[in-house]
Order: sequence, then structure tokens, then C-alpha cells
Amino acid sequence: MTDFTILYNDPLVRGVETIIGDRDMLRESQSVLVGVSGGADSVALLYSLYALASIHGWRIGVAHLNHGLRATASDRDASFVEALANQLNLSYYNRKIDLHARCRQKGMNLEEGGRNARYEFYHETADRVGFDKIAVGHQREDAAEQVLLNLLRGSGPQGLGGLTPVAGRVIRPLIETSRAEIERFLQDQKFSYCTDESNLDQRYTRNRIRYHLMPELKGYNPRITDTLNRLAKVMREESEWIEDLLQPAFEQALLRYEPERCVLDLSAAVLLSLPVAARRRIIRRAVFEVKGDLRRIAYRHIEDVLTITASAGKIRQIHLPGQVRVLCSRERLRFAREKKSLRSSALYGKKLETIPFAYTLDSLQGNNVSIRIREIHARLLFQQLGIHDIENRFNVESQTAWMDIDRVRFPLIIRNPRPGDRFVPLGMHGSVKIKDFFINNKVSKPVRARVPLVESADEIIWVGGMRIAEGVKITGNTKNVLKIALFPNQTDQQSSEESYIERL
Repeated sequence: MTDFTILYNDPLVRGVETIIGDRDMLRESQSVLVGVSGGADSVALLYSLYALASIHGWRIGVAHLNHGLRATASDRDASFVEALANQLNLSYYNRKIDLHARCRQKGMNLEEGGRNARYEFYHETADRVGFDKIAVGHQREDAAEQVLLNLLRGSGPQGLGGLTPVAGRVIRPLIETSRAEIERFLQDQKFSYCTDESNLDQRYTRNRIRYHLMPELKGYNPRITDTLNRLAKVMREESEWIEDLLQPAFEQALLRYEPERCVLDLSAAVLLSLPVAARRRIIRRAVFEVKGDLRRIAYRHIEDVLTITASAGKIRQIHLPGQVRVLCSRERLRFAREKKSLRSSALYGKKLETIPFAYTLDSLQGNNVSIRIREIHARLLFQQLGIHDIENRFNVESQTAWMDIDRVRFPLIIRNPRPGDRFVPLGMHGSVKIKDFFINNKVSKPVRARVPLVESADEIIWVGGMRIAEGVKITGNTKNVLKIALFPNQTDQQSSEESYIERL
């Protein structure tokens, strides 16, 4: 049995106590639900909070989400966490899901879908049982890796703020604790934990950052973890200051607000009179108000919203990740989060112009990923296959593409055409404009904007349903293949632009 008097005096536990007090994470006699995967970080978090609970009067519960990704290994982790909770005489809450099915349904990759499912479970449990806070086990290296991940995804200043120590009722008491300190703590106290093999899977962008990019950067700056976390701290503090300065401007622009809907005044005297940097932040704030977070909202999404505000007198719309629709009309900029999937803008008649969409596929997880493109009523299925698993690959309909996956670089961007796009079609050595390619293939103007393009490392590798690029073709040296299939989606329901505007 652990001597919790000795445990309380451990440097890691005292450090957790200090950051909780400094950041006002937990107050005396509050309750906290601890997300425990069974891994080293979450186990260290649970033991440290347990050691402090009797001193501060905290009530602790344990929550575990079984993603069902690793068959018996996932069940083993769940059993371990349950046994740990019972050993500490703590309430235990668990749920098992089919993450693959959930991600296919929502059009997410496994990494994003898993995160969303965990936090959804944590918040639902905290609401149902009555916990004040939710504690998760992110530590110092996680925070630095998140800064790099956001940077590579094209995040702006707010994304470079990385993981915050406190985000609403979610707290991260280990955020200033290193991975080495956690390993030392577990070893000294002889605490066991589970090892998740997926943390070594190089198909995950985060793992490639951890095991390849970070060691490379340490060759340039041995203290790169400190540097990235210091950058994140500065960016968070500056963003908070700027947001405070912009609050009056946001309130002046806000014409109407209700849950998951808001309307901004787009007149030249209000929103359009502000510098573009201020407009970006106000647009991000509006998206946050209707979506509840800014996950998957990248720089290009905000720029696309700015683009539709520049067309005076026209009714234009854009669809953002998280089922957020933005519509610009009559000096009003309307934001709404839809309950059902967003419909294609082509359904709304000729008055409504098609606006660019973009989806990101970070990696092929499980060798089979489906992405639903709501704007065009279509779905793309990505599969990784061995060259010997393919039959009749040169005799398929144009809706399917076959590529040498070793010539493809992730993340992939799936988007519709934009002015100036070029690519090198299969069988050619020079690039052509996408516009000219469409003209030569007799693709009408209304259809062009609905053709999905697949982009890898800033190069277009497939014009959806038509032609792959020369650079990714299958050769005699190909060992592994990326198959992309384009399917129409018949489940979306039609609506009218007028009814949408009226509801806003």
C-alpha cells in the first residue's frame, strides 16, 4: 500500500499543487473528474491529485473512454483503469465506442475523432454526475509538440498559443511537468501503467513530430521544448490582451446573438472600417461563439470568410468545419451551426455563388479513411493497399484514382479549384492550368467549382473523377498504393436560401 505522506512530498506532486494554486485550477472542496487512459501521464496525474485530495478536500472521479481500436489491448487498458480506481476507492465512469464507425460517420480522422469523443464523454459525465472540473494529463512536451502541430497546419497567432493550462473547466495540472519527471515519479513510487502501441505509430502526425521532427530540432536548439512553450505563453498572453482591446468593437458589430447563431453588422461604418487584423479576430470570435471551439478552423477558413465580405450586394456563403455556415447578404454576416449536414450551395439557385471548401487528411489511420464533402454531396474514400492486392487497376472508372503512396506526402488537402491552380496531368511532363484542363475536357463552369482536388505538399495530385498527376503514378517499382474513390452522397436534404436567411 502506498504511503501517501511520502507521495505528497514528492517533487512532482508538490509541483502539481503549485501550478493548481497559481493558475486557480481547483479550489478547496471542489470536485474533479480525471481522464485516465492508463498511460504514464494520466496515471501520474491521478496519483498526484489523489495525494493532494485529502489536504484540499477535493472529490475525485475517474473517467475512461475505450475507443475499441486495439481489440484486447483496449479492453486490457480499461480493466487496468477500473482496477486502479477501485484500489483508490474512487468512483469510476467508462464508455466503449466504435471509433472507426464514428469517424466514418462524422468525416474525421482517428486522431481528431478520438479527441472529440473523449472530451464529449468527459463533459457529459461531469454534467451528469456533477464534477466542477475535468483534469487531463497533457505535459510539457505535449504542449511543445502542439505548437509545432498547429504551426504545420497553418494556425495563426492564437493557434500558436498551444495547449492552455486552463480551458473552461478543463485543467492540465501536468502542463509544466516534463516526460522525464513523470517517468522518474512512476519508477520511484513503483506505480504500473499501460503502454499504448499506437503512440509509436508513424502514421499519426503527432508521433512523427515527437519521434522525428523534435529530435531534429534539438540538433539546432537543445532547449527547443522550452523555446516552444515560451512562445506559446507569450502568444496566449498577447492574444488575451488583444481580445480585451477588441471586445468593444465586437459588441458594436454584434447585431444578434443566440445559442449557435450570431449576426454581425458588415457595414462600412462598423466591421469593414476596422483593420484586416481586427476583422480576422472578430470573425474568429463569431465562429467560436456559434461552434464552441476553434478546432479545425485554419487561417484559410478565416480568409475565405473575409473574401465573401468583399462582394457588396451579392449573397454568398461558405461552410466551415464543425457544420458552421457563414452567409453574407445585405450588409449582414450571419454565422450558424447546423444540426444536420450542410447542403451544397448549388442547391440554392444562381444567386448564391460557390465558395471554396477545404478538408484536411493528416494521415491514413487504419488504412481506410472516409471524408464527406458536404458542400458537393460527395464522399472520398482513401485506402492503402499493397501492389499485389490490386486487381484490374488500369481498367477502372474515372471516379477512382490509384497512386504510388510513397510519392504522396501527408497531410492531404481536399478542396475545390481556385484561380491560378496548375497540375501535371498523367502522361504529360509540363504543367497546365486547371481552368484549361477543364475547358479541354468540356467541363462546364457550374460543375468546375464542385470538382474536388486532392493536394499533396502544395501540388495537385488528383482532379477528382478525372485525372491523377504524373508525379504520383504507379510504376514498376511501386510497392504500396493509395486508392481514392469518389462517391456521390444521396442522403443530404435540400433547403432554400430564403428559409435559411429567415431563420437567422
